[in-house]
Order: sequence, then C-alpha cells, then structure tokens
Amino acid sequence: MQIRDYSPNQASALLRLYRVCLAHYGIPAATSEEESRVVALLDAGRHMSCLMAYEEDTPLGFATWVLTFPAGTGLALYMKEIFVLDAARGKGVGRTILSMLLDRAEAEGCTRMDWQTDGSNLVSQNFYDLVGAQKFDKITYRIPQNEFATFRQRLTGPLAKQSLNLVQAHPHGV
Repeated sequence: MQIRDYSPNQASALLRLYRVCLAHYGIPAATSEEESRVVALLDAGRHMSCLMAYEEDTPLGFATWVLTFPAGTGLALYMKEIFVLDAARGKGVGRTILSMLLDRAEAEGCTRMDWQTDGSNLVSQNFYDLVGAQKFDKITYRIPQNEFATFRQRLTGPLAKQSLNLVQAHPHGV
C-alpha cells in the first residue's frame, strides 16, 4: 500500500472516491461545479490538503486535512475526513493514513492532531478508543449554506443585542 500526497494527476481517482464517500454518508451527489471547485482548491494547494491511499494504481481511500491554530501555543493538524472504500476496510488502510498524518503533524511541528466523528458512528468511535485516541467533549455547530442569510441576520439584527447582553452577563458561560 502507498500513501501519496494529492497531486493534480490524481483528480479523477479522488473524484471517484469522493462520490463513493458522499453516497456512503447518504449525501446527494456533488454538482460538476462543486467537484471542480474542490479539485481547483486542491490543485492550487489552497486551504486544504489531501492524502490518498493506493494499492498499486487502485485508490482505496483518502483523508483531508488542514493546519490550524491555536492548539495551545502551537499548531494542530485537523483531519476533516478520512474515508476508506468498503472493500478495503479492515486491511490497515485507515491506520496507515492516520500514521502518515501523524508523521505530517510531527514534520509541521504541530502540538496535536484533532478530528471528529459523527455521534452515531460507533464503529469509528470504537476504533479510535481501541487505538487510544483521547476523546473530548466538544459540540459542533453548523450553518448550512441555505441558512447563511438568516444566520447573518441573527448575528446583526435585533437578536444580536440580546445575545450580546447574555454574553456580557455570563462571560464564562451560562
């Protein structure tokens, strides 16, 4: 098995894996414009990075990641997604990708590596527990694109003053 940094000549292999990944999570297929945007950002080396796992020329999985801060006083490697084809699961692909990401985090001088998994993904949680990853209680918030305008209104409209008053009254949480 080989783990390779994404390069533009791997776009078609990545898109095949990406489409299977979306289907695996029950997400509708990306439009060609959305796929083109992902590839363009990866090709330009902007905002995100990707490792891909192969058995010879057959793509088996991928992980997307970014460097972020603060992580204490340093940087963190944040893994957004790790995906392995069903046929390749249980063969060490995910472990190898995670190990390569740890190598990358060390090479970048990161103080830690972070990721999340869906609360309902017990298989992944059991795996991460088994290999000794520390679990933290963080809550994820999400605003879908079709709600950006409404959320922005809440941030800047009449409710914004109410929420500011709440924060000022309870600066360390409610």
